[in-house]
Amino acid sequence: MNPSMTSRSVAGQVGAPVPAHVRPPRQDQQASPGMAGPTAAGDDGGFTLAEVIVSIALFTVVSFAVTLALVTLVKLTGVTQNRVAASNLARQEVEKLRGQNSTASQLDATPSTVALKGARFTVTPVMTPAATAPCAPGASRNVTIKVSWRDSSTRTVRYDTVLSC
Repeated sequence: MNPSMTSRSVAGQVGAPVPAHVRPPRQDQQASPGMAGPTAAGDDGGFTLAEVIVSIALFTVVSFAVTLALVTLVKLTGVTQNRVAASNLARQEVEKLRGQNSTASQLDATPSTVALKGARFTVTPVMTPAATAPCAPGASRNVTIKVSWRDSSTRTVRYDTVLSC
């Protein structure tokens, strides 16, 4: 071939290969009714097996991550609900002790157990001076209320206050 020939001149020669962009489509590649145009013989517009496997693996990893996050969130919500309930029980115990508090009386410092929403809370008041000791006028008692419960482990909420006599 002559180097000065262009692709048009090659396509026009007898016996020379015709580029695909110039060739008319074959009979089996003719556009059928409803199709926009001719399609290549091997192009079916689908996905390969490798693409499907990769997409399933990716979907599985993302699904497991989301599921793990949701399970953790549900567990933390339960722990937070129990912590709020324990804080309220401690506050109620302090209010009960304030109502009993006077210079001549002894305070009720016995531990108690309360069941709320499937959890059992143990409320334990600790006082200094002791609940059985009289309190002099103008003095005070240091009060610590410990509320403990068991879910996945033993948890405790502590509430500290001072009661004046």
